Amino acid sequence: MENMIVADGTEIEVQPGASLGGTKIVAADFEELGTVAEALTKEGNLATVQYKNGEQVTGVYSDMKIESPLFTEVDYTDEKKVVATIRIREKTDLEKRLDAVEAKQAELDQSQKIQDGAILDLAGIVGGEA
Repeated sequence: MENMIVADGTEIEVQPGASLGGTKIVAADFEELGTVAEALTKEGNLATVQYKNGEQVTGVYSDMKIESPLFTEVDYTDEKKVVATIRIREKTDLEKRLDAVEAKQAELDQSQKIQDGAILDLAGIVGGEA
């Protein structure tokens, strides 16, 4: 059996011969496919992606992105399992730089919230409200 493993450790069954441009995901039913969709779209979960055949690692990738639409084809196997195709690729340098800028902005926003809280606390102390 072949699997794709995302950053949080979620293992997703894939059909043999998976490639980044056409990974066929196998799910027991549409409910399980929904769980797979959540794992694939979870923030940071495509930071590392590993493909395994049994216990042998066949590929390790980082900074990946799912192409839109999430599933390009959905069908059934002979065993009535759901098969859905995804296209995954490495992020471009521009996308990686944008991620870095957004992460830095989030860090600055958090620092600003802390600073704003400290200023309000100090204003309360100086104003005699503490």
